[in-house]
Amino acid sequence: MIKFFRKIRQNLLSEGKTGKYLKYAIGEIVLVMIGILLALQINNWNENRKDSLKEIANLKSLKSELEISLEEVKSDYNATKMFHNSTIKIKNHIKNKSIITGSMYREFFLSYQFATFYPKTSTYETFKNGNLELIKSDSLRILITDVYEAGYKRILSRENETSRSVRFLYYQDHFRITLNAEPDDGLNKLRMSSTAIPNDYEGLMNDPKYESIISEAIIARKLQLRDFEFTIGLIEKSISEIEKYLKFK
Repeated sequence: MIKFFRKIRQNLLSEGKTGKYLKYAIGEIVLVMIGILLALQINNWNENRKDSLKEIANLKSLKSELEISLEEVKSDYNATKMFHNSTIKIKNHIKNKSIITGSMYREFFLSYQFATFYPKTSTYETFKNGNLELIKSDSLRILITDVYEAGYKRILSRENETSRSVRFLYYQDHFRITLNAEPDDGLNKLRMSSTAIPNDYEGLMNDPKYESIISEAIIARKLQLRDFEFTIGLIEKSISEIEKYLKFK
């Protein structure tokens, strides 16, 4: 093809047709430029296509990770709610100076338990350094980031480790922990259940330190439940928005 164009140029020059040669040369330059632009356009299209495929893969992976974490957050939320309710019951026993019953032993045990949250973040951490920018929707990228950087961190930072240690040490000094086997809702198997039996119930009910620990636990768990609810909402919204976004890809 190059030899063909060169031959045409040589013929025009040898025949002295300078004007036609110039027009031809300009036309040839335009054709070359068009060819270059088309090549660049095709290359850009291929790169955009690759980025789009990476974006889809990233979002699918993040969606799977969020779905796993959502189940864990909900499980921890339900456990914390149960611990919170038990702590409120203990607070009422202290207020009313209730007579001790066997059913209270389980409440004592649950009142100082904690749901330790372990969010799944490996996919997000992998994509955070660069690949998150492949998500073209700014609002979706911000929403996903909020789950990990705001929602999860709120849950993880809420529970004061010093407070946990104080409560644990107090229970260690004032309770006997037992493990009991109970029938599991009529099924032919046993369910293990722990209880905490006070060493001195009357002294416990009149101990200002214990009442303070219980009151503090109620406040902490109430705030913790709020953080769980906030994060669950963020995760559910993120999953829903990812699904909507992927429908148009």
